[in-house]
Order: sequence, then C-alpha cells, then structure tokens
Amino acid sequence: MPAVQNIIFDLGGVLLNIDFKRTFDAFEIIGFRGAAERFMQPDIQQLLGDVETGDLCPAEMRAKFRELTGFKCTQEQFDKAWNALLLDYWPERIELVQQLSKRYRTFLLSNTCKIHCESYNNKLDREFGIPSLDHLMEKAYYSHEMGLRKPNLRIYERVLKKSRLDPYETVFVDDSEPNVIAAENLGMRGVLVTPGADLAALLRQHDIQ
Repeated sequence: MPAVQNIIFDLGGVLLNIDFKRTFDAFEIIGFRGAAERFMQPDIQQLLGDVETGDLCPAEMRAKFRELTGFKCTQEQFDKAWNALLLDYWPERIELVQQLSKRYRTFLLSNTCKIHCESYNNKLDREFGIPSLDHLMEKAYYSHEMGLRKPNLRIYERVLKKSRLDPYETVFVDDSEPNVIAAENLGMRGVLVTPGADLAALLRQHDIQ
C-alpha cells in the first residue's frame, strides 16, 4: 500500500464543533415556532441542499425560506440564528492539522454555504489568528463554490483532479459514514470520526503522525 501523502479533512464534527439544536433554538427565540420539525421537512431540506451547492445565494435563501415558511425576520436575525450551530474549534485538532501540514499535503472538503463560511473563517481568525481555512491548509474546498455536495462522487473526483492527488495516497476524514464510504469507493482510505474520538489516534492507525 502506498505511503500516505495527502489528508482531506471535513470541517463540522471534525475540526469544528457543531450543534444543529442551537440553530433550531435560536429560530424559536426569534419567533419561528416548531423550528426543529419544520427544518426536517422535505422542502426545507431541499432548500438547504440548494444553498450548499450554491444554487441559491444567501439573499435567495432568505427569500425562499420566507416564501416556504411565512416567517419573517431581519437579515441579521436570520444569519445569527443560522450560524448558531457553529460552536468552537477544537484547539488540539487545529494544532494537529498545523503539525500535519508540515509533513503532508492537507485539504478541507466541506458541505457548507457562504453564510456559514464567512462566520467560521472569522471565528478561526479570532480564536487562533489564522485568517481562513485556506491559511491552515493547502486548499479549502467548499461545496457552495464547487456546485456539488458530498457524498456525490464528482466532488471528490474534482478535488483529486484539481489538486493532483493520487487517491491511493490520500486519507479522507469525515464524521459522516456515507461521505467516508464514497471516498473509499474512489480508493481513498477513510477515517470516520465519531463524537469524542481521539483524532490523532485515528490517524495513527494509518501511520499518520
């Protein structure tokens, strides 16, 4: 088996702690009743998917959300509630990526949207003095900029091609099993991160240290 040369990290649940309940609660606070149940409905799930693939920009997302739900709030209220799920980075994992980046080519591949992207990059700057995830790793790939979401195989293929990565020399790290399986189907070595896991220990299983 070829030696590992490259590591692709997910963001939420891997480097950044997230909690969707925080967003549901935040919407409840500003008057959107039954937020948790409503967000799980197919039309809202489709909306969220369209935002993550960049088919809807933030302004279009807010307008479509109002249209689907009838709920009205200010842009500031919406964005604050939408970003509430983004908690803190795990310092030890950010430090781990910094150390690994000295020995491996490191990348990010995240299902995300522009509103979240601005928020968590600002958070990274405030908490660690790192201007953005593109400064933490060689390249950050965001779904809303690529027009695709994991676990669609095409988004992995595009990352491999753009960064000229050999999948057999690449480890893919994610907290979603379908996303990990998709990467493995292309020849990458998958690492599934579960809550409370020791990320460094998981990577050592692939001789990454």
